This record gives sequence, C-alpha cells and structure tokens, in this order.
Amino acid sequence: MLKNFDAKLLLKIYIFFPLIVGSVLGVLQLQPPRADESSAHFNRMMYNLERMAFERVVGTQRLEDVREMLVQEIYDIGLTPTIQTVSVTRDDAIDARMRLGLARSRSIHQRFLNLPDEFLLHNIFVRLENPNAERTIMFVTHYDSFPGSPGAGDAMAPVTAILEAMRSQAGNQYLKNNIYFLLTDGEEFGAIGALAFIHEHPELRDNIDMIINMEAQGNRGGIIVFETSSHAYSLLNLYQRAVSRPIGFSIGLAVYNSLNTYTDFSFFREYGWSGINMAIIEGSEHYHRSTDNFENLNRNSAYHYLTITLGLADYVANNSLLGMDIHEEAVFFPFLPNNMILLTYRWAYILCIFSIALATAFLFYEAKYKRLNIYSTLCVLALIMFSIFSAIFFHAGSYLFWIPLLTTTIPKFLKKWLVAYYITKIISRISTIILWIPLIYVPFVLGFSRISNYLFIIFLVIYFALYGIERYEIKQES
Repeated sequence: MLKNFDAKLLLKIYIFFPLIVGSVLGVLQLQPPRADESSAHFNRMMYNLERMAFERVVGTQRLEDVREMLVQEIYDIGLTPTIQTVSVTRDDAIDARMRLGLARSRSIHQRFLNLPDEFLLHNIFVRLENPNAERTIMFVTHYDSFPGSPGAGDAMAPVTAILEAMRSQAGNQYLKNNIYFLLTDGEEFGAIGALAFIHEHPELRDNIDMIINMEAQGNRGGIIVFETSSHAYSLLNLYQRAVSRPIGFSIGLAVYNSLNTYTDFSFFREYGWSGINMAIIEGSEHYHRSTDNFENLNRNSAYHYLTITLGLADYVANNSLLGMDIHEEAVFFPFLPNNMILLTYRWAYILCIFSIALATAFLFYEAKYKRLNIYSTLCVLALIMFSIFSAIFFHAGSYLFWIPLLTTTIPKFLKKWLVAYYITKIISRISTIILWIPLIYVPFVLGFSRISNYLFIIFLVIYFALYGIERYEIKQES
C-alpha cells in the first residue's frame, strides 16, 4: 500500500508539519488585528488615551481631572452624560471586596485599602435612544485606576474606545436599538461603582438585553471573551456577527475563577443581568503596575478594543435584534484567526454523540474484519472515554476531546483513497493542536507557568503517543 511512499518521510511530515503549523495558527488566533494608523477614530482614541492615562485613584483630584475631561469630551461629541454621585464609606468598599470573595476577613482588606472614611463615587452614564427601539445594549468599563498604576490598559483603553463608539453613533437618528454607555468609578476597590449603579437602576435589568464589559489584565494580545451570563448563546451570536475578529472560550470562566479576581461584571452577573465579559490578558506582568502606561500599551490591542466597540455599536444601531431569543448555554472557542466557533449545548451534545457513535462503529467494523491493532484501538477508546466524561462533567470544554475524536476517526474510513487518507490525517493533527495550544498558552501568559508546563508535558505525551501509533500503523501497512 505504501510502496510509492517513503515511510520515514511520512513520519517526519506527521510529526513536524502539523506541530509547527498547528502551534503557529493556535497562537495567531489569539492575537489582535493590525492597527490601522490612518483611522481617524484610532488617532482620536490614541490622543485621548495619552492625555488620560495617568494614575487616577478613587477620591483623588487626579481622578476628578480625568472625569472632567471625559465629561467634556462627551459634551463635545454632542451627547449629554448623566453623573450618578454616590456617597460610600471605607466599610462599604471592604464589604464589597469581601462579597466578591477576595479575602476571608475584614482586617486583610483594611490593610490594603488606603481610603478616607467616606468619599464620593461618580459614574458616567450616557444613553442613545430611539422611542421605537427593539432592544438595548450597554457598554461598561471603569475609568479609575489601581494605586500606583497609570492604567493605560486597565482600563483607559476601553474607555477611549467607548468614546469613539459614542462619536460614531451620536448623530444617528434611526437607531434600531438603544445603546447605553456606563463608565464606572471605584472598580479597583470592590467594583463599588457598578454595585451602586445596579442598586439605583433595578428597572434597567430587564430593559437592557446585553452588557458588554471591557477589562484588562495585561497590556497586549487579543481581547478574549472569558465570561458570560447564563444562557448566553444569542449574546455570543450577536458578538460573533458584529465583530471582525472575535476571540473567546467557553472554558475561560474556569480559568478566570482560579485567578481570585473580579470585574464590574461580577456584580452584574450576580444580580441577573445578561452580558459578556472580555479582556486582554497578555502582558500580565504590567497589570496593576507603574508600567501599565501609554508607551507600553500594545497598539494592536488598543485597536482591537476600538474595532470591537465600533463594530458592535454599528451592528446594533443598524440591525434588528428581535432574533435574540435563543436562551441556551453555549460552547465557543477560536478556530483559526478571525473565526470563533459557536454552538448551543444541544448541538455540542449531538456532535459529541455523533463522534462517539462514528468511532464506535469504526471499531466494530475493524473488529469484524480482524483489522484492529491494540495501539490505535486504545487511542480511540481513550478519546471516547474523555469525550463522555467531559460531556457529563465539563461540557463547556468537551470540544477538546470530541473534535479530535471525530477528526481522528474520519481518515480511517478513507484508507482506500491513499491521498485523501493522509491529507485528512494531517488536517486532523493540525486541528487538534489548534484547539489545544490556547489551553497551554493562556495559563502561560497569565503567569501560571507551572500549570502551563504540566499541560505542555501532557500535550507532548499525547502527541508523541499518537506518533508512536502512527509509526506502528505505517510499519504494519508497509
């Protein structure tokens, strides 16, 4: 069967070509688009970002200076902001942080919160409305910074991107849907600004169909959707259609929960508001540091914030959203640059069952003609077992197993067509690596090097085990 092929050459192709191509594509799919420096929106965003990216801690004059600049910019755009002013105490901030699970005792928070006994918060709220609007979405981010940090990424980049979204739709008299913008105060001290907004506007929970919360835990990389409210399929479908480079993981929430951190979205989610949460995560060594400044902020990442806000604002302004009624949980993940796969749980279950059934049918078919070998059988059985286990206990990440199972099984039905057989096997390897590389890469860029190393070792063991199986099969066939 292989007399026209060099078996050793095939083995080298199976090892190195999929590994290199899959790894490169796996990393590239998490990167932002290249910044268009000729864009007027981008240049204005950069101008505002540079003049506002300095330390601006709750209750300080510097935060008040930034707030005045933001309010004036909004007036210059032609819109009228509403300022929500709330008096809070140090104990309110401590209680909020404890409620978010950041420590086990009040004394731990007390040592870190260098706040006055009582201080004022000022949320900035802007509405773009049409009396005949179908739906309402709201962009959310915060304009305060962590003590000692200029907060260019966290979160002045999203703030200035949102200003450009306001500018792009300020003159639109034919909005299909309402667009709200909320710039919160006090996020760095327990998300108390977001909590104050929720308490003052309980009526908006059922009126706002989607929150887009924008954050940062670094200063470079693509903006990744890592958290959603429950039953968020329709929200993610809107995001996928509106954004030119969507990136997100349904397994992101598991990673996020391990970080012992929070965002404004934490309270919105707790109170039952619908939405999605996104952030840049590369460059986490600059997070809450003096190096999170304008000079170090990656321009492509800033541009990604801009394209997301402009894309969503434009789509929502000009398209009907009456179809946002699929209230199902979602499985989603990036697959190749500019592409995000989105499935309802139902379809993910169906495809998982189909993959298991196809693999099982193949095993029975091979057993019938006594063509099974122990190595490939064990590989397929292992993938079946992990697919079943993940579908039951961790459905958000089950695609990591049933897709490799499916792509591993399909080539086995094509052995009569040699070229198709080997091409599909190579594609199978590449697709598996594309799926798994982000799972290793994300913990690495977040600073979880030990976890990343463990996952990398597991990946190499699995990959070269498959290589061993491939080598055995080629020897058998030759």
